[in-house]
Amino acid sequence: MLKTLIFDMDGVLVDSMPYHVQAMQHIFDRMGVHMDQQVIYEREGEKTIDIVRLLLEKAGINDGTFDLRKIVEKYIEEFNLIVELRTFESMPECLEVLRYRYKLAVVSGADSPIVHSVLKNLYPGMFSVVVTGDDIVHGKPAPDPYLKAVEILAIQKDECIVIENAPVGVQAAKAAGLCCVAVPTYLNPEELHQADLVVMDHDLLIDFLLNLRTGTPQACIKEGAHLVKS
Repeated sequence: MLKTLIFDMDGVLVDSMPYHVQAMQHIFDRMGVHMDQQVIYEREGEKTIDIVRLLLEKAGINDGTFDLRKIVEKYIEEFNLIVELRTFESMPECLEVLRYRYKLAVVSGADSPIVHSVLKNLYPGMFSVVVTGDDIVHGKPAPDPYLKAVEILAIQKDECIVIENAPVGVQAAKAAGLCCVAVPTYLNPEELHQADLVVMDHDLLIDFLLNLRTGTPQACIKEGAHLVKS
């Protein structure tokens, strides 16, 4: 039976991805390196250091040219300077209802200081388990982050639903053997095709979550099939 909901953070709980992109762009501009912003949206959910490595590769630069961890540190500093924290409309109220029905958890590929700061400010005390990119060796799309959350939560794989908004996050959830609902916040719905259910927007996501019934995750997703992007 469904006992737990596991949320990605950026793009699901918090409308923050443009600030992540802007912060990284500022760092790459100072480095004098071209940056393909679309890469960040497409690879959202991966560990930041892996995204930096890919951005440099796309720019034709050997990652040994720069100190990757230093870039990540500067990016975290820049993000904290420019971010304007905001939730998606009605999401805090939705989770306030859900917390009395299910265990709530967050699995994010973002760096630990950012994740815990954002959740403390916008969703204080809401989540019983938080897994960040710093807590695992292999980040999304590997299943490790979600497997770690399941282990800490002490639940079975068929007792939870993952809510994601990025392809690598969906891949990670499915690789972990979990049911996954996706919302196309920043990408086309077709890019989330591996999810068990793709809802059109956050309004429909909230509708799906608040109307979850007692049953298996598969049954709950089947009931929400009318929310699929046509």
